[in-house]
Amino acid sequence: MRVLPLAYLIALGAGLGLASAHFAVVGRPLLGMVEIGAWKTWPRSGGRDIDPYLRAYLARGVHLPLGAGEGLELIAERDDEGRTLDGQCRYALTGTTPTTRGWTLSVTDADGSAFRLPLDRSGFTDAEIIRDESGAMRIAAASVPQAGNWLPLPASGRLQFRLRLYDTAIATQAGETRPESLPRITRIDCP
Repeated sequence: MRVLPLAYLIALGAGLGLASAHFAVVGRPLLGMVEIGAWKTWPRSGGRDIDPYLRAYLARGVHLPLGAGEGLELIAERDDEGRTLDGQCRYALTGTTPTTRGWTLSVTDADGSAFRLPLDRSGFTDAEIIRDESGAMRIAAASVPQAGNWLPLPASGRLQFRLRLYDTAIATQAGETRPESLPRITRIDCP
């Protein structure tokens, strides 16, 4: 008679334990995350003091982080007003980047994998961008061609913008970085 409730408790405990372990490593953990406007970063992801949840996430082989002295990766899944990024919409990425030796800006799916787009272009580097007279950048991100710096998006679906800053001073001071020092993400329109 006592065997059935004991077996039930063991099965329940194992199920909850496995489910919580899976939930802890399925996505980037909230522990250690720094939000700077629409951008999110995990500044300790490539350092020695990485937390165990982020270490488990990275052990799944999803992403290779930049080392602590190499730079910083910032990810945006929402625009500056908090709306989820969608391939059906048009966006403007404007402003400047912090002082850095170089940077890349790319678009990926919600899991961080590159899209297969018709033009085989999924990003920009600092050397490819055309800036205005003040030195600020303006990138038009849309699924249809745009004038100027055009970053192609998929026709629909969730997406992320990934900004990688190489050899930058904010890698160690991400928590004190102001949103004004990173590109703004503004939705222009959405059908």
